[in-house]
Amino acid sequence: MSETIIRIEHLYKTFGSGDGRVEALQDIDLDIRKGEIFGIIGLSGAGKSTLVRCMNLLEKPTRGTVTFAGQELTALKEKELRKARRSMSMIFQGFNLLMQRTALQNVCFPLELSGLKGEAGWREKRARELLKIVGLPDKADAYPVQLSGGQKQRVAIARALADEPQVLLCDEATSALDPTTTQAILALLKKINREMGVTVVVITHEMRVVEQICDRVAILDGGMIQEQGNVAEIFSNPRTEAGRRLVMPNGEKIHVLPANRLVRLAFNGATSGEPIIATLAAEQGIKLNIISADTRTIGDKSFGTMVLGLPQDETEAARALIYLREIPGVTAEEVTDLVQ
Repeated sequence: MSETIIRIEHLYKTFGSGDGRVEALQDIDLDIRKGEIFGIIGLSGAGKSTLVRCMNLLEKPTRGTVTFAGQELTALKEKELRKARRSMSMIFQGFNLLMQRTALQNVCFPLELSGLKGEAGWREKRARELLKIVGLPDKADAYPVQLSGGQKQRVAIARALADEPQVLLCDEATSALDPTTTQAILALLKKINREMGVTVVVITHEMRVVEQICDRVAILDGGMIQEQGNVAEIFSNPRTEAGRRLVMPNGEKIHVLPANRLVRLAFNGATSGEPIIATLAAEQGIKLNIISADTRTIGDKSFGTMVLGLPQDETEAARALIYLREIPGVTAEEVTDLVQ
């Protein structure tokens, strides 16, 4: 198991006091491992942005500790904290580029702030290398107003890498982008993680972002961690209501005839491409109604859920359940909590 690079223990963050008091974060415990891509997902207002700002102490926790690379950040003096923050860069939904500077000058900016000395032109050389890494070597002299949203985010990523951070904190970094550009930015983050060894923490409200690049995920709801684990485990069997809302967005109450019995299939690593429903009909002569489905493929495996309507004939329903429960990588259970 990889060593822990960020450890958060019993973290609380409170805003205000008295009747206006808001408990933004409550008793947060997280271990983020060196070299992984870790996702923190939740709906709006769950506390995601507050949590990521507490990771580098841009927001000071009310209680609890944040330890980064063996240093307890909550115990550091301001000068030591500023130095530690250089190893935890952030990228944002709004890019936060300096509009009066070119792409090259934006990437150079953190190197100027660092005060590090070097041979003449080293900052520019480093910035050009980073623009090449993010696929924009020809945009060095372009100003942000001349760039597309995806290009702006690539410049922001290059700038975040300028100080050679150990961790890249991404706060809704793809939320302002179209689906095609989002895919490209996620692929870039994965490349940076794999090739440069940078640990990536992804803050998002989109499950498709988590499923595409994250190794592990924590679900945040109401300022509390509801569940966490490997992405495949969470997708296949969310244990909490918050998890089910995110993993199974189509899992709202289902209108069915009173006589209908329902079975929910949880795909937790079944080989993708196997026509389960068609095979059941062909081999057993049993036809099932697909009530709802929310599945996706990670690698060559299927994850997610499907709700089926069982035949009204009790014998056929029993045969269907036996067949479904024998499929490798699939869990089948009769459910009543989806019926409205």
